[in-house]
Amino acid sequence: MAEQFDPHVLGRRGMSRARSGATSALRLLAADLRARRVASGVSIAAAAEKLDVHPTTIRRLEAAKHTFKPATVAHLLRVYGAAEPEVEDVLARLADANTPGWWHEYRDLLTAEQAERLDFESSASLIRGYAPGLVPDLLQTGDYTRALLAAQYPGEDRDRLDRRAELAGRRKREAFDRERPLRYWCLIEHAALHRVVGGPEVMRGQLDHLNAIAADPASHIKVQVMPLTTQPHPMLASGAVEIVRFDHRYLADRLVVRGLHQSAATITDDIDAVRAFNRAMDSACLAAPRPTTAIPSPLTRGGER
Repeated sequence: MAEQFDPHVLGRRGMSRARSGATSALRLLAADLRARRVASGVSIAAAAEKLDVHPTTIRRLEAAKHTFKPATVAHLLRVYGAAEPEVEDVLARLADANTPGWWHEYRDLLTAEQAERLDFESSASLIRGYAPGLVPDLLQTGDYTRALLAAQYPGEDRDRLDRRAELAGRRKREAFDRERPLRYWCLIEHAALHRVVGGPEVMRGQLDHLNAIAADPASHIKVQVMPLTTQPHPMLASGAVEIVRFDHRYLADRLVVRGLHQSAATITDDIDAVRAFNRAMDSACLAAPRPTTAIPSPLTRGGER
């Protein structure tokens, strides 16, 4: 069932830890295998005995830390009492899960952490974002993105920058043009709109884009802008943040705290961390104007700052 955009009801799911590198689809498959084993009353030791492996292998498989071989998965499913149509369905899902994601063709541009973020983003049903200094990636116009890329990668040639811009555009399409579009709720500090990226014309286009989103009642995107006059709120102590939620009960919410360098970024499903940021985000969102409010412009009528 679809959830409503309500800042008071987010962040209430249990968490489980999985290694970085496993895709969301494989994590789901691993959780499904564990649920089937538990429902069938088969212990880890008994499952391991049927496969003639060490119990650690079953534990690692159920934590998405072990290679999923179709023959192994099929054998386990039969041990757990699955009918042949179910076995075939799960094996088809395994084949899909092992298919590279859309971002694979851009892998030369991505770190492992960035690829993991794109995997989560592509599987998410809802992302809550906080943007203190820049317009968030998924809400940027092409011109705004290109201006940022030129500043972030000053030594790269034109062709590589073009591919980065292409990746950014593809990322937005994959998020919002899919069968079940991503629901995205972002809180942007008004200070981020005062930061001139690419010049006044680029900023004017970016503000027009945000206003078009805010004016569309059917949009899957909700934008709140925190006025400069608002009293300090808990999120001010953070950098750019995303809280990623999935429709699947077996996939835990993820907290993504951005850093200057990807190695400084944090991706975690720690329950305390996710809850703390959800509470802080709730407090900040309640202090900001409603998402339906027009985006306040830092530009004067004449377009000069």
